[in-house]
Amino acid sequence: MTLDDGAPTQDDGRGFVVSSEVTIAPGGAATLERAFADRLRLVEKAPGFQRLETWRDVTRPDVFQLVSWWDDADSFRRYMRSEEHRISHARIPTEPDRPHGIGVRRYVLLPDS
Repeated sequence: MTLDDGAPTQDDGRGFVVSSEVTIAPGGAATLERAFADRLRLVEKAPGFQRLETWRDVTRPDVFQLVSWWDDADSFRRYMRSEEHRISHARIPTEPDRPHGIGVRRYVLLPDS
């Protein structure tokens, strides 16, 4: 199995985690944090969605991680193609407070050891 960008997933139903790192212009962190607090929460209704956490780096205050947990990669992929995703992301702040993606990482959950 692969995501649309060709990245293999091989989650085998164990769970799937996506971490997106974004930066914001210096001094824009408060605007981004407010946008997260006021988000529409449409992702919570997506089939296979488990949870979303937003982290701010304590050593780099203009760097954030958006970490979402999913039942499987297919659930994540379906949400990324959905109208709900488009609507949610249409509300992202514009320049100069627009976040800029640095990278995306995808993980499968390993069985308890």
